[in-house]
Amino acid sequence: MTRRHNERRNEVKSHVRDRTYDALQLYMQVHGQESVSAAVNRILEQHLFGAVGTLPPPMVGILPAPPRDVRSDSAQFGPRSAP
Repeated sequence: MTRRHNERRNEVKSHVRDRTYDALQLYMQVHGQESVSAAVNRILEQHLFGAVGTLPPPMVGILPAPPRDVRSDSAQFGPRSAP
């Protein structure tokens, strides 16, 4: 006779490495997430959209503007030398 299981299987825990699940549990504690699905949703949104993409619309307008003298095509991190 097959025994019927009433317990829910934790899909995340069964499909990720132990160290990843432990890090998720720590993330949940630090950020006050009550469920694994809420924590995974927040992590995915931040990874896929970045921190700015996850801000509520009223906060988007108050972000500081980037400096005007920075050239977008430059990857230089030190002082510029004359050509």
